[in-house]
Amino acid sequence: MFKSNFSNLFLVFLALLLNNCKSEEDLQVLIEEEEEEEEVQLYSCVDYTKVDNTDLMSYWDLFVEDVKCSRGGPDYGEINTSVNLKFDIQTPEEFASGVTPDHAGYSTFAGYCSREVVSIGVILNYWEDYTEIQQLWLMYHEFGHDVYKYQHSNNRSDIMYPSVTRGDTKINDFIEAKNRFLRRDFPGISYIECPGD
Repeated sequence: MFKSNFSNLFLVFLALLLNNCKSEEDLQVLIEEEEEEEEVQLYSCVDYTKVDNTDLMSYWDLFVEDVKCSRGGPDYGEINTSVNLKFDIQTPEEFASGVTPDHAGYSTFAGYCSREVVSIGVILNYWEDYTEIQQLWLMYHEFGHDVYKYQHSNNRSDIMYPSVTRGDTKINDFIEAKNRFLRRDFPGISYIECPGD
């Protein structure tokens, strides 16, 4: 009988111990989630939630406003008088073939080698799978080619890195990268050469 009571007490103790450990793990997860929610957004003079991810022109308008208020200009809305932003939709045959574009967005010679033109395409199939931050990152990246004539960077934390940022990238990571991008202050910065440069 003593042995049976001891066994029962041991099982109760073990159950309480395991339950307590689980509760501590749950508490730690809650604390981490709360810390993520409490991250204070870095200052930005524009509201990044204003963009409409079904309207690429809203990203252009945001970029123009961002440059004006962050850097004091120039007004690329007045300089770039021909802005062509479009979604490219793969045909069912293209999609089924498994041959996919190597980038989610692209700029063209007409854009990056002309001061007045911005010409950017975005592959809709990729776009729809991106987070809001990835969409912002991609559009600023393509504006970097067409407006600033930036070549790709080899630093993953730069907007001009030739691959879209990770899905868990936070708004503050974007703001920090965007600030370096607008200041033209990132390692290895280089420019696209066009005829007549």
